[in-house]
Amino acid sequence: MRNPLQQAPFAVMIRPSARPRRRLSWCLSRAGFLVLLMSSTVARAEPVAYETKITGIEDSALQSDLEASSQLVKLQESKPPETIGALTRRARDDTDRLTAVIEAAGYYEPHIDPVIDDKATPVQVELKVTPGPRYTLAKVALTTAGGAAPPDIGPFDPATVGLTVGGPAVSSPIVDADAKIARLYQVKGYPFARVTDKHVVVDIATKTMEVTIVLDPGAPARFGAVKVDGLTRLRERWIRRRITWTAGEPYDQAKVDATRQALVGSGLFGMVNVMPDGPVAPDGSVPMQVRIIERAPRSVGVGASYNTTQGISANVSWEHRDLFGGAESLKVTATGGTTDNGLNTTFRRPDLWRTDQDLVASIAFENQNVDAFRSIDQKAQLGLERRFDPTLTGGASILAEHARVDEKVDTRVYTLVGLPLFVKKNASDDLLNPTSGYRAALETTPYLRAIGSNLSFLQSKLTGSWYDGLDPKGTYVLALQATLGATVGTSLAEIPKDHRFYAGGGGSVRGFGYQKGGPLDKFDNPIGGRSLAVVSAELRTKVTDTIGVVPFLDAGSDYASQFPDFKGRVALGAGIGLRYFTAVGPVRLDLATPLNPRGNVDSPIQIYVSLGQAF
Repeated sequence: MRNPLQQAPFAVMIRPSARPRRRLSWCLSRAGFLVLLMSSTVARAEPVAYETKITGIEDSALQSDLEASSQLVKLQESKPPETIGALTRRARDDTDRLTAVIEAAGYYEPHIDPVIDDKATPVQVELKVTPGPRYTLAKVALTTAGGAAPPDIGPFDPATVGLTVGGPAVSSPIVDADAKIARLYQVKGYPFARVTDKHVVVDIATKTMEVTIVLDPGAPARFGAVKVDGLTRLRERWIRRRITWTAGEPYDQAKVDATRQALVGSGLFGMVNVMPDGPVAPDGSVPMQVRIIERAPRSVGVGASYNTTQGISANVSWEHRDLFGGAESLKVTATGGTTDNGLNTTFRRPDLWRTDQDLVASIAFENQNVDAFRSIDQKAQLGLERRFDPTLTGGASILAEHARVDEKVDTRVYTLVGLPLFVKKNASDDLLNPTSGYRAALETTPYLRAIGSNLSFLQSKLTGSWYDGLDPKGTYVLALQATLGATVGTSLAEIPKDHRFYAGGGGSVRGFGYQKGGPLDKFDNPIGGRSLAVVSAELRTKVTDTIGVVPFLDAGSDYASQFPDFKGRVALGAGIGLRYFTAVGPVRLDLATPLNPRGNVDSPIQIYVSLGQAF
C-alpha cells in the first residue's frame, strides 16, 4: 500500500532538518539486513513457518491498517517462504510498504526495525515501529493556476471538505478533498470546476503540513435546453417531469444529481447519465443531456425461506414495469409453503396529480394454517402513496377484507373495512445489509362499522431500528430493533385471531416457535394479544468479505391489555447467526434457543434461513 500523497498529482516539498543520528541508524539497519540476507543461503527442506508481530504502535486504527497492509501477516499461513533469505526479503519489502502507511496517517518521521529470530520454532518476525511525532495540518489555501483568488462563492472553510486545520495531517482527506472542493463550485453555477494541482509542504522543524489547492473553476453557466436520448418505450414527458431544475436558473450539480437519482430509483433503467452536453454557450447557458438505457419491462423473481416451525416457504413473482408507456407497473406474486399459500396482485400508477405521488391498488387471496388458527381471506385495497423526500414516505388507503377463521375452538366469519395509514423513514445506508443509520415506521388502521363490517377498533404498530458501525471498515455493526403494538376500542375476545399480535419466530423473538413467545391456551396454542413489545440486538461481525457471524439476543411478548403492560413472562431467546454475502444481499442462517423455555412446549433449537438481515 503506497502513501496516497505519493499517488496524487501534486508536489510534496520537505523542509529539511539535520538529523545525522537518524540517518546513521537507518544505514546500520539496512547494512544488518544485507548481512542477514547474504548469510541465509541454505534452503530448508520445508517452507519456513513463522509468526509476525508489529509492535510500538499505540494508535489502534493505525495498528489495524498496518496488519491489513503487511504481506508478512497476509502470507504467513497461506504462502510461507522457502528460505530465511526469502523471509528476509519479504520483511524488507514490508518495511517500505508499512512506512508509506504510517506516513499516510500523519507520522512523517517513522522508523521500522525488522528483527528475525530464526532459532525459534516457528520463526519469530517482529517489526519494531517507531512512528515518531504526528504532524498537524497548519494551513489550507485555495488559489487558481495564476495565483489569483478563485471566484467568490462565500468564505472557504476547510472543514466543509473534510480538512481540519490543527488536526492530524492525514493524507487521505487531502486527496479526497479534490472532488469536494470542485462540488462546492459546481453547486454554485460552475459546471466544469475541477482541482488541477495541489502543493504540500511538510515542515520537519515545526512538525506541520501546509496545503495549497489549485482550482480551475471554469466558466459560470445557467441551465440550457435538455436533450433526452435512449428512449424506446417510455414517454419522454415522464422523464421531463423528473427534471428538478428550470431552464435559465444557475447551474446546480445537486439538482443534476437529484434528477439522476429519481430516474435510477424508478427501476426502469439499466443506465442513467445526466450531464452538461458541451461547453458553455455564448449566452451563458450550458445544454444538458439525459442519456438512458431502458431495462426490459418484464421480469420474474423467486424467493425462499425456511424456519423450524413454519417450514418451507417459496414465492415467485412476475412484474411489468411499463404497461402503458408511463411507468405503470403490475406485479403478481404467488406464495406457497407449509403454512402460507396465497396470490397477490398490485397495480401502481405513478404521478397521480403530482410526480411524487402514486395510486396503488391491490387484491390478495391468502390461506394460512398455523398453530393459533386457520384462515382463508380476501382483501382489496386502494390508496395513495407520497414520497416527501428520498427517505420519507407516507400513505393512506381504504381496505375491505373478508375472512373465515378457524380459531381451534370456534369458527368465525367476518368482514372488516379499514383506513390504513402509514409513514416510513429509511435513513439507513443499505436495504438488505445496513451498516449505519436508522429506520422507523408507524402503521395505524382504524376499522369501521361500515359496508357489512361488524367490528370497530383501532390497531397500531411502531417499529424502529438503529445501526452503528463500530469501526471505520464496517467489520463490526451493532444493530438494535424495537417493536410496539397496541389495539384500542374492543376486547381481546372480539378481535379475530388472525388480527391479534403475536411474539415468537424469525421476525420476532427467535428461539421460540412461530407466534409462541406469548401466553398459550390449555392446548399449548398461541392466544395472541391486543398489544406487543419486542426488542432485538445483534452484533454483526464480518469475518471475511463473504462470511459474517452474528450473535443475537431477542426479548418480548404479547399482552391481553390494549397497550403493553409488561406483566407476566417475557420470552428470552439467544443464538448465533451465519451470513454469506452475495451480490443481492446476505443469505441468513440463524440458530436460536429459548433462554427461559416452558417444559415440553419449547424446542431447544430453532433454525431460520432467508435472504437479508433479520432487520
